[in-house]
Amino acid sequence: MGEQKYLIAIALAEQNNQRIMPIGGKTIPMSVSEAKFPQKESEKIILDLLLRLFNRSSEGELKITEKDTSLFVAEISIDDMQNNIPMIKSNWINNGQTNELLIRLTSVCSQLWSINYKKYEGMVFTPLSKENLP
Repeated sequence: MGEQKYLIAIALAEQNNQRIMPIGGKTIPMSVSEAKFPQKESEKIILDLLLRLFNRSSEGELKITEKDTSLFVAEISIDDMQNNIPMIKSNWINNGQTNELLIRLTSVCSQLWSINYKKYEGMVFTPLSKENLP
C-alpha cells in the first residue's frame, strides 16, 4: 500500500493589510498521475476555499496578493502536510516572499498547479515545477 496523499487548495490574500493563507483539502486514495489530473476534486476543493474567503469579506477589505500566483492546488503527502505546510505558511505570512513560497511548495509537494480563470474556458490549471516558476 502506498503513502496516503492529500489534495489541497491554497489561496494567497490580504485582509485588512495583513497576509492570510487559507488552506482546504481532502485525502485522495492514490497519487495523481500526470495523465489523470483530478479536475472535479480540485474544483470542489477550490470552490470550498473560495466560499470561505467570500464569507470572510464581511470582516474587512480582502484582496488577492498577486494576479497569476494567488491560488494553487497541490498533491502532498499527509506527513509533509502536517510537518512542512505550517512552517511554509508562517514564513509566507511573515515575509510575503511568494517566489520563496513557490520554491518550498515545489520541494514538498509531489505536484503543484496554479489556477486562473479564463473567460469561456473556466478554471485553467497550470502545472508548476522548480523549472517553470514565474
